[in-house]
Amino acid sequence: MTTTSLKLPEELKSRIQALASHQGFSSHAFMVNALERAVAQAEARRSFIADAEASLEDIRNGGPVYAAEDVREWLKARIAARGTGAKVQEPTPIRGRGAKPAGKSKRA
Repeated sequence: MTTTSLKLPEELKSRIQALASHQGFSSHAFMVNALERAVAQAEARRSFIADAEASLEDIRNGGPVYAAEDVREWLKARIAARGTGAKVQEPTPIRGRGAKPAGKSKRA
């Protein structure tokens, strides 16, 4: 483990000490925990953005696009069917791979 020094405003240091004491932690443990949560959140956000960018690229390359209402109904049906063994049919794309030809879609 390495040592890092942080210069904290006195008011922030006092708040950390009070919260850490209330929770039964040292100030050090409180700050390490806070930093671990902040790093995990930043990594999750970075991963989420990378996934969104990959999805956008897939759509630009002809990947499937679904109507939000169809996806919402599909998710509700999956939740309702959980644990029953029932198979829930995936929604049909409105554009891209797997989409029905124009004029055959449920959507106008």
